[in-house]
Amino acid sequence: MNSTTSRAYSTQMLSYELLEDLQARIVIEGNPYCIPPESLFAMAARNNNKRGFLFVSKLLGKHIPVHPLIPLIGSGALAGRYAETVYGDDRYKRNCNFVKAFEQKAARRRCWHFMQKNPLLLLQPTIFIGFAETATALGHGVFGCFNGPGKYIHTTHECIPAIADVLDFTEEHSHVPEHHCYCVDAGFFNNQDAVVLIDDEITTGKSALNFIQAIQRHYPRREYALLSILDWRSPADRQRFAELEAELGITIRVISLLSGQLEVKGSPVARAGQASTVKPQTIFMPQTESGFLDGQLGLLQRYSSLSQDGQENDTPYLAAAGRFGVSTAEQALLITRCRRVGQLLQGKRHGKRTLCLGTGEFMYLPVLIASYMGEGVTVSSTTRSPIYPDMREGYGINYAAAFPCPSDNAIANFAYNIKPGAYDEIFIFLEREVSPARLEPILKTLGQAVPRVVVVVGVSNQTGALLPKPQPIGSYAAEDVVFLLKDLAGLIHETATEDREEFIQGGTHYSEMLPLEYQPEPEYLALFHKTLQASAKKVALAAGVVAEKILQCKGPSVVLVSLARAGTPIGILIKRYLKEKYALDLPHYSISIIRGKGIDENALRYILRQHPGVTLQFVDGWTGKGAITKQLIAACAAFNARYGTKLTPDLAVLADPGSCVSLYGTREDYLIPSACLNATVSGLVSRTVHRDDLIGENDFHGCKFYHEWKQQDVSQLLINTVTKQFPTIAGQAESDAKQQLESSSEPNWGGLEQIKVIQSQFGLQDINLVKPGVGETTRVLLRRVPWRILVDSMDNPHLQHILLLAKDRNVQVEEHPNLTYSCCGLIKPMGGS
Repeated sequence: MNSTTSRAYSTQMLSYELLEDLQARIVIEGNPYCIPPESLFAMAARNNNKRGFLFVSKLLGKHIPVHPLIPLIGSGALAGRYAETVYGDDRYKRNCNFVKAFEQKAARRRCWHFMQKNPLLLLQPTIFIGFAETATALGHGVFGCFNGPGKYIHTTHECIPAIADVLDFTEEHSHVPEHHCYCVDAGFFNNQDAVVLIDDEITTGKSALNFIQAIQRHYPRREYALLSILDWRSPADRQRFAELEAELGITIRVISLLSGQLEVKGSPVARAGQASTVKPQTIFMPQTESGFLDGQLGLLQRYSSLSQDGQENDTPYLAAAGRFGVSTAEQALLITRCRRVGQLLQGKRHGKRTLCLGTGEFMYLPVLIASYMGEGVTVSSTTRSPIYPDMREGYGINYAAAFPCPSDNAIANFAYNIKPGAYDEIFIFLEREVSPARLEPILKTLGQAVPRVVVVVGVSNQTGALLPKPQPIGSYAAEDVVFLLKDLAGLIHETATEDREEFIQGGTHYSEMLPLEYQPEPEYLALFHKTLQASAKKVALAAGVVAEKILQCKGPSVVLVSLARAGTPIGILIKRYLKEKYALDLPHYSISIIRGKGIDENALRYILRQHPGVTLQFVDGWTGKGAITKQLIAACAAFNARYGTKLTPDLAVLADPGSCVSLYGTREDYLIPSACLNATVSGLVSRTVHRDDLIGENDFHGCKFYHEWKQQDVSQLLINTVTKQFPTIAGQAESDAKQQLESSSEPNWGGLEQIKVIQSQFGLQDINLVKPGVGETTRVLLRRVPWRILVDSMDNPHLQHILLLAKDRNVQVEEHPNLTYSCCGLIKPMGGS
């Protein structure tokens, strides 16, 4: 390969002989950091009849393996140019010697250390967008240099049908012209934020102009910037930018590390059927190891993609990679997580020369992780771009290997400049797990170059695919609720009440046993029916109020998730109210949450997979002292940390006498008819169960479905009786909800303070032996060994069933004036009085 270079950067000229008659000539006009062009790129010919040449970047870690800090520092150089041009902040120019950083290890470390300690500040909200596939790491790296009101996303060539493609544009010269942009946050682009587009090289700028026009059609704004390592636009190309600025009334700043004029002579080298690869002499599998990073990088998004050969991949994505959007706060967490993963993988290295190979668009996280894997590590990535290899000195691509893309075998992939014998091992980074059959071609191909390959998978199928399927459980209509519970009928039997109480107070978890189901006397059943008729309108109003509040606070794109079993009938009532009044047919699931053990994560994962990007609204029947409210808060925090989700632990209840939540129908402590009975008013399901010998790793939490009690079941009767009242209370429910929201009656946990006083007064060592409220007191009388019942007044009309149950079980009832609740049930301490 021939090239000629003049020494003065202001008039520097370079010429390249590529393949056959293809030639390129460059005149350098701008070089603000005075970086030698040979430190930034080489050139090669590619198999493309639209454009036959390629600038092979030495900064990206894409086609040429480089030290992992070089892509990060290259991103920092572009970020510094943006900060200097837009904000006048020239700190990186003054303190980072980029020329030495790209050539010397010690200077590289000093530069990276300065960038980490001195992030640039965004003075206005800004959206950074990296272009797939080559500039995804470059764009993410630029974004990672900033603090302030920013966010990042990259375009993609992948098809993700489950989420709306908010923006798309065409890169006309590319071998993969169609770009898509997917956002989980519907408001990601719906603003006036400045937009910064990031690509590795600009030849004409048509792709960027196409994208800007696409953004302006849907989300118009005034300020754009286009960042690129190289800018070869002609005067005519630059004029097109000026014309678009005038036409749309916008500003487009174009910022680069190197700019000038490009002249190409000759025809593209495009030969049908010719693979741009060096064929291996033998085929063998290298020594292979695999490891999964499930949960360690956080920020998962559950969307299926569709390959070109029609195969669906339902393994979740690592949203932290940037294809769905990353905020500056999430970026800060990501750096900490990548450091931890890099140190973990460093311990898995066997050799002194390690190549970390990203795959396709998945580049930034492998680069960042590799930077923490120790000395002797370089980074590169697979690509879709077909390039001709040639062994001439100075030519950009010397070695090439071709194989089907692991995630989509219909697409050809390539890895370049992996010289046989240059590495002791290769770590291949996959964003998502693929089958062994799809992985075999790349392993066999790389086996020609190295003796050992380690496959590092960001998300495995264990995270998203091996989930249980719902069973038909319960007596409610299928359109009212889907139970995500495992039926344990025949596998578990009830424990006698006295024995169960002794086990619980002796340390056995309550969820590992089932209580005996109380079979009420005719007098009590008659009281239930009387209470249901008398309170139906009151219950309907409370259900309507909380439904209205959910709608006003969360909007119509909500999935109802009731906490089995007390929450299930309330969730059904909320669903029916919204369907009847607003024609909103919200999905509704019933799942298990267990005090001291947490929420059913398999059930949550199933729901999120079925309804990606939708808000979950948790629903329960009532609050007591707030134990489940606190458990839900802790469970959501743990789930979010593990899976990178953003679940909010808001709990909606019919009654909140303990003042534990903000979404409630009433704070009055009264009898909710669904609290009167056990399974026969709760869809014929037991309370939920979690025991290791019954619930496997890939199971939902369990329950017992009492098929045999269908004749005694009143679950549907309760729902239908209350639902009939909705037309009479709809107006008042809407008005009451609005008034409650305007008054902003936030929880003050006042009930819990009184429970602590009662605990002390009666000498109870465990606060869980105090069960406040009508619902919880009813549970004590139906399931536990009651000691005493405290009531605010014997004349309270909401306590007739309490007094009847207490009489039936020979339990002492005491008046306790000034209770926050209507009543409290005290469980008998099994070790004494």
